[in-house]
Amino acid sequence: MRYIEKGLPIQHLNRVAMAEGNAKKPIYRMHKWWARRLGSVFRMITLAAFAPFEESEMSIWHRFCEGANLQGKIVLDPFMGGGTTIVEALRLGCRVVGVDINPVAWFITKKEIEPVDLESLDAAFHRLEETAGQFIRRYYQTKCPSGHQAEVMYFFWVKVAECGECGARVRLFPNYELSRRDHVNVCFCPNCLQIIETKGYDPETTCPACGETFDPRRGVASRGFYVCPECGARRRILDEVRRKGTRLDEELHALEGYCEECGRFFKRVDDVDRALWKKAQEEFYRRRESLLIPNQPIPIEGRSDPRPVNHGYDYFWQMFNERQLLCLSTLLEAILELPDRNIRELMLVAFSDCVGTNTTFCKYEIRWHKISPFFGLHAYHPIERPTENNVWGTVYGRGTFTKCFEKVRRAKEYCQRPYERLFDIRGKRFSKHTTGERIEGQVVGRFDALRQNKGSALLRCESSEDLSFIPDQSVDAVITDPPYFDNVQYSELADFFHVWLRLGLKDVYPWFESEFSSRPDEIVKNDKLGKTTDFFNQGLRRVFKECHRVLKDDGVMVFTFHHNQTWAWESIAEIILDAGFYVSATPIVRSEGKSGYHSSKGNIRYDAVLVCRKQPSDCNAPAVIKQQILDDAITWTSKTLESGMAINRVDIFTIVMAKSIEHLTKTMANPNNGSAPVDLGVILQEMKEIVDETAEQCQAEFESQRKSRVSGVEQLALLLRESEARYGKGA
Repeated sequence: MRYIEKGLPIQHLNRVAMAEGNAKKPIYRMHKWWARRLGSVFRMITLAAFAPFEESEMSIWHRFCEGANLQGKIVLDPFMGGGTTIVEALRLGCRVVGVDINPVAWFITKKEIEPVDLESLDAAFHRLEETAGQFIRRYYQTKCPSGHQAEVMYFFWVKVAECGECGARVRLFPNYELSRRDHVNVCFCPNCLQIIETKGYDPETTCPACGETFDPRRGVASRGFYVCPECGARRRILDEVRRKGTRLDEELHALEGYCEECGRFFKRVDDVDRALWKKAQEEFYRRRESLLIPNQPIPIEGRSDPRPVNHGYDYFWQMFNERQLLCLSTLLEAILELPDRNIRELMLVAFSDCVGTNTTFCKYEIRWHKISPFFGLHAYHPIERPTENNVWGTVYGRGTFTKCFEKVRRAKEYCQRPYERLFDIRGKRFSKHTTGERIEGQVVGRFDALRQNKGSALLRCESSEDLSFIPDQSVDAVITDPPYFDNVQYSELADFFHVWLRLGLKDVYPWFESEFSSRPDEIVKNDKLGKTTDFFNQGLRRVFKECHRVLKDDGVMVFTFHHNQTWAWESIAEIILDAGFYVSATPIVRSEGKSGYHSSKGNIRYDAVLVCRKQPSDCNAPAVIKQQILDDAITWTSKTLESGMAINRVDIFTIVMAKSIEHLTKTMANPNNGSAPVDLGVILQEMKEIVDETAEQCQAEFESQRKSRVSGVEQLALLLRESEARYGKGA
């Protein structure tokens, strides 16, 4: 038995996980990847997967905080994604095997763990600054309102539609605000585009230049429709795209700049700014055929998010304007001339990451004075007011190449001296506590080389349905985070980065030869591609069977899982059983912080950590299995609440489902328990009804004192009610 089968020290871990969810470690900010799990959680999972059952909570927490060495244990992650397991296991002294079918995921993980000399990295950046940097800066120059030479931080654009009723050209402004901060609002006139400052929000702002009176927060476009200011017709934006036959035109109207003497400022673009744009356009078209830009069409077949194509974007390069393409190509050319492969590839990571904030699919956050990255949501979301970033960057700003390089540098510094955020005894403040470890992996090509070298990593870009390069019973633990059916379409999202990375890597790595990152055998649910739930289940079953083969008999397979549908829990339980495992334990841990993608009201904020062992199980079925499930669910709900975390109905659903498949698979994997056959679907549905009843009971008024013993459902309801009282309803 391992410590993880007893639980996790969530009293301490949940708060650390919450902090990391709101500000991830530098290593995980090097490059965008979707649905990353938390490094602190996977660090503890890895420690607990090898710790003896008898170890105390304080002992394992001390090793988490002060550092540990797992003496070269071999850890496999068959779905390595953004590399969390690989990074954390290497840091703990393991040898690692990471597999992912997506080339972008493989490349990101590889660069996370490969060491680099920071002085050489800095020297390469300065070389780029003197070449590409100087070229790019020429196209982001302006004059501040006082007449000083200044740099542009952001250019503000707006899409323009031709009204299908009257033919008027309509600027599709959702509003007319540029800044809403510090009791000073900055807006612009919808008529003449003059920049206007007001003390706070004024719903009847009058333009001092043309006399137009308007509400800065009431534009003409909203939720896919616009109202023509000339004829009053209400039209669908997509209808105008279809009439035009391509993407809508865009008009430059304002900018935010930085002046060394005056600081940051907004201004309406002038003739000089327009002339600079014209110059960039001319340079782009003059050099168009020789530029390094992605010419692939955006895939249509089986697409789950058709919005870019529906909005008239047929090619990836059309998601950028001419100035962005010119500057990005120039920067990419300069990076590819760097002589050192490792440094060149790290610069490619910074370049690829900055592409996500240098596209016309980015908007400006008026409350925070910075651009919003393209993939803030897991989707291709066209917007009516695109913001053009300064590709190279100024003193301020976000998502420029300079800022992305700084993220890469901070990540490699962190690798040399990693730390954990630890809370003080009151649990209110945290400090960065270094552990004396390092994140550093020597990438090898074969499994036998992995065994020969400490701190080595075998990374493969292929499907984990065939792990024949790994011998039988040679892996100490499998630790992973598998895809969750149709929750995230990884390759569809990763194509945006793949088409750019491919320009620099297609002649180096064979998996970048393909124009797109998608593969026919990618395990994901996508009905439009014919990848049904059954396709997903069969693929995951094959991966788990391979994990069963390569795992030592006394090893554990551990993975995190959550889903808000009963059928998904039934499917994952059946897959586990069919692959020859059963679930021996299901500790519950916080997965993301308040700013996480899955953490808004009604979404799941906790992961069930499914600890799987090889069959057969020696666990006999309890006399009343549903009562045992309920008792365990009450225990873990209480633990979660006691750790300082809020819970809601969806959280309780996760806990109840996890405990259900734990007890059910234990029973079903014991051929000698003598109990009647178990129907997974029936019992899971009954347990879901208990969750529903819990939520209903929580709505009712409970008696102030109970003279009789409350039922299990009432206990859960009381815990949910306590959470609502402490943190607010739906917290």
